[in-house]
Amino acid sequence: MIPVALKTRSIAIMAIVACLAFAAPGAGILLAQRPGGAVLSGKIYNSYTKVPVDFAVVAVEEARVKARTGGDGAYSLSLPGPGTYTVIVSSSGLRTISVRMAVNGPTTRDFVLSPAQVRGAALTITGERDIQKIARYTMTVREMKEVPASFGDSISALTALPGVIRTSGFFGPLVIRGMDPTNNRYYIDDIPVYNPQHFGGIHSVISNDLMSEIDLYASAFPAQFGSGTGAVININTVDDVKDFGGVTEIGLISSNFLLKGPIAPSVIEGDEGERRTSRGYWIAAGRIGYLSLFVPTIYKLMTGDTLTSVPEYWDYQFKGKYFLNSRHALTALVMGSKDYINFINESTPPDEVDPLLANFQFKNDLISHSAGVYYTWQPNKRVKNTLLSYGSLNDSINYINVDDDRVAAAVKNINIVSKPYMYGLKEKFDIEWWKGVAKLRGAAELVLYRFMTDGNTFALTRTVDVYPDLTDDTLFRRVELGRTILNRTLSGYLENKFTFGKLTFVPGVRADYLDRSGDTTVDPRGMLSYEFPTDTTVSVAAGRYSMFIQTNPFLFNYTPNIAAQEIYKPERAIHRAAGVEQRIGLFTLKIEGFYNTFRDLFENDPVFDGTILVYEGRNVGRQKAYGAEVMLRLDREEGRGGPFGWVNYTYTQSKRKSGVSDAADGDYNDRDRYITYGLEQEHALKVVAGYTRGRHTLSSRFTLHTSFPYTPIVAGELSPDPTPPGYVPRYYPIYGTSRNSRHFPPDQRLDVRYSYKITHEWGYVSWYIEVINVYNYRPVTEETWNYRRDYDPDSNPRNKKEEGLSMIPNF
Repeated sequence: MIPVALKTRSIAIMAIVACLAFAAPGAGILLAQRPGGAVLSGKIYNSYTKVPVDFAVVAVEEARVKARTGGDGAYSLSLPGPGTYTVIVSSSGLRTISVRMAVNGPTTRDFVLSPAQVRGAALTITGERDIQKIARYTMTVREMKEVPASFGDSISALTALPGVIRTSGFFGPLVIRGMDPTNNRYYIDDIPVYNPQHFGGIHSVISNDLMSEIDLYASAFPAQFGSGTGAVININTVDDVKDFGGVTEIGLISSNFLLKGPIAPSVIEGDEGERRTSRGYWIAAGRIGYLSLFVPTIYKLMTGDTLTSVPEYWDYQFKGKYFLNSRHALTALVMGSKDYINFINESTPPDEVDPLLANFQFKNDLISHSAGVYYTWQPNKRVKNTLLSYGSLNDSINYINVDDDRVAAAVKNINIVSKPYMYGLKEKFDIEWWKGVAKLRGAAELVLYRFMTDGNTFALTRTVDVYPDLTDDTLFRRVELGRTILNRTLSGYLENKFTFGKLTFVPGVRADYLDRSGDTTVDPRGMLSYEFPTDTTVSVAAGRYSMFIQTNPFLFNYTPNIAAQEIYKPERAIHRAAGVEQRIGLFTLKIEGFYNTFRDLFENDPVFDGTILVYEGRNVGRQKAYGAEVMLRLDREEGRGGPFGWVNYTYTQSKRKSGVSDAADGDYNDRDRYITYGLEQEHALKVVAGYTRGRHTLSSRFTLHTSFPYTPIVAGELSPDPTPPGYVPRYYPIYGTSRNSRHFPPDQRLDVRYSYKITHEWGYVSWYIEVINVYNYRPVTEETWNYRRDYDPDSNPRNKKEEGLSMIPNF
C-alpha cells in the first residue's frame, strides 16, 4: 500500500480566485448595490421540496446587481430607480428562470425553481439520459466528495457502492462483481482512458469539478460500450458554463485548481422572453502532487520508519465548446497526466522479505495524453448527430533490477518501454423516430492501434506456483523488444429504446471486426423493465460481450508480443442481471442478482523455440462470477438538512480455471475444475451515514468484508543449493496444490468525517477533518515466510498483521 499519510483540504485560495473573478467583469455589480431607489426582495423556493433554496443567485441584468439567498431563501436588491427590469434566478441543480417585471418602489416577489434533476445526498439516478437502471449506479460530483475516506476523489468514492472493491485494500484497480480489473473499461466523454488514477488509486487523472457525474455499469451494460467483458466506468464532464468562476483545493499531498467561463456572453430574445446565453465556454483544470515534501516526515513521526521513495504526479485538462449557430457546435477536450517513482532499496530487508531483494531497484515513468474533437449537429430536439475524432497516447517506462549474483541473468536489468497509442474516428447519432415511444441510437467507429515496444523483458518458460524462484535459470527466458505493431478495428452498434407506458424495452446489437485475425464478433444485448404504480420497478438485462486481446493495453504492458499474434481468439462473456427497485418517499430499496460467465480467456503459457518466444499464452481460461446485491438508500431533500446515507451488502462467488499446467511436474488440476479466483471477496457490508444541520455535517463510513483467498505454504527448500560462499542460506517457500483455499479473518474499518461549509456572496468555503480507521484496526493480510529458516509448521510460515500507517488523519 502506498503510505499516503496526511492530506489537508483547504479552499482558501478559491476565495481569492472568486474575488478576482468578480473584480474585473463584475466590478460594476458590486458597486451598483447602493442604498436608495427601488428595492426588490422576496424568497426562492424549490418546487419539488417546497422549501427555501439556500445559495440561489438573483441578478438584475440592467442594473448589474445580484444577491445570494441565505438559509431561509430570502434575498434583497437595491435598484437605481423605478423601471422595468430583467430578473434572472438560478441555483445549482435547478432550472434557471428569466422574468421581465416592473419595479416601481419597494416590491416583494417570490420565485419558484423546478429541479433539473431530483438529487439526494446519496446516489442519483438521472432522467431521460437513462438507457437502463439495472446493474448501473450514478454518482454526482457532490456525492463523490461527501463519501468519507475517499480523499474527495471520484473513482475512489465508487468503492462505497455494492460489488466494488480494490485489489490491495485502500488502493489498487477496481474489482467489480468479482471480475478481472483488466477487463474493465474507462471512458471520459467517449474517449477511452487506460490510466484513470494516479498510481492505481491516489487521485483521478481528471478534476472532480470537471465531472458532472459518473455512470458505473457493474455488468450487463448496453451496446454502446465495447472492447471490454467486465464493467464500464463512464465519466461525463460538465457541458454548461454560465458564469466565470473557479475552485481551488490545497492539501498536504497535492493541490488542484479549476477555472471556467463563458465565451461572448449576451442576452437574446426568444419565444419565452429574454434569456442569457453565450457562444460557448471554456474550462481549464489541473493537479500537482508533492508527496515528497510532507509525507516522509509525517510517516516517520507516526511510525518511526523511513520512507525511501514516494510517487510524484501531475495532470491537466482543458475543455472548450463553441456554438457555430443554434444547430452546430464544436467541442474540444484535452487531458494528460504523469506518474513517476524511483525506488532503490538501500536497507537490509527483514527476515520476511526475500534477501535477493536487498538491492532491488525499480523505476516507473508513465505519461498519458488524450484529446478529442467533437462536431455536433442537432437540427431539433429529436435528432442529434456527433462526429468524434480522438487520440489516446500512453508512454510507459519500467526499469527493474535485482542486483544479486544468485539471481537468474534473465531477470536482471529489465527495461520495458511500451507505447500503446490509439486513434479513433466515431460517428454517433440519436433519433427519436416515434415521439415519446421509440428512440434509436447507434454509432460506427474505426480505431487504429499503434503499439510500440523497446528494451527487453523476460518470460516464464512454464507456469509456476504463487511466487517464482528468482535463482532458477531454467525458469526465465530473456525477451528482446523493439517493434511497432499495427491493428485496426471496425465497430458499430444499434439499440432502440421503446417506452410503452410503464414498460421499457431496449434491444441492441454490437459488432466488432479485427483486421489482424479476421475475427468478427456479433453481440446481442437487451434490457426490459416495468414500473408499477407502487413505485416498484422490475428489470432484467443480458448480453454477450467480446474483447480482442491484441488491442488490450493492460495486457500489452506485460506481454507486449501478444498484439502481433493472429492465433488468439477474442475473449467472450455472457452477462445476466435481474433486479427490483422500490421507492417509498426518500427511501429506495434495490435488490439485484447477477450471473456472468467468461470463456477463451488469455492465460500465460509461453512456448519457446530455443530462446525465441513463439507464443506468450493461450485462449484456454474460463471464469464465472455470480452473486447478489442489496442496497437501502435514504436521500436528503435539496436545501434541507437531516439524515442521509445508504447501507449495502454484496455476496459474490468468483471461480476460475486456467486450462494450463500448474507447475513443471505437469499437474493439471486447474484444467478440469474451477478454483476460487484470487480477487474474490465473498461477503461485503458497507454503511455510509451522515447528518447535516445548517453549516455542519457529520458523516461516517463502516466496512466489514471477508479477505481475498490465498494459497498456503506447505514446505520449503534450500535455494540455491548449495549456497554460494559468503551468503546466508536462503530457504524458498513451496506452495500447496490447493490454490486459494484459505482466507484470513474478516477485515473491518470505521471512518468518521466532520464538514463545515459557509457561503459568501462571491462563493463558498468548505473544509473537513476526518479520521480513517478510527480504532486503528490492523487486519491479518499475509502469510509471511522467513527466508533464513526452513519450513516449520509452528513458526514458519506465520500470519502477519498489516504494518505501516493504519490510522490516517486527513484534513
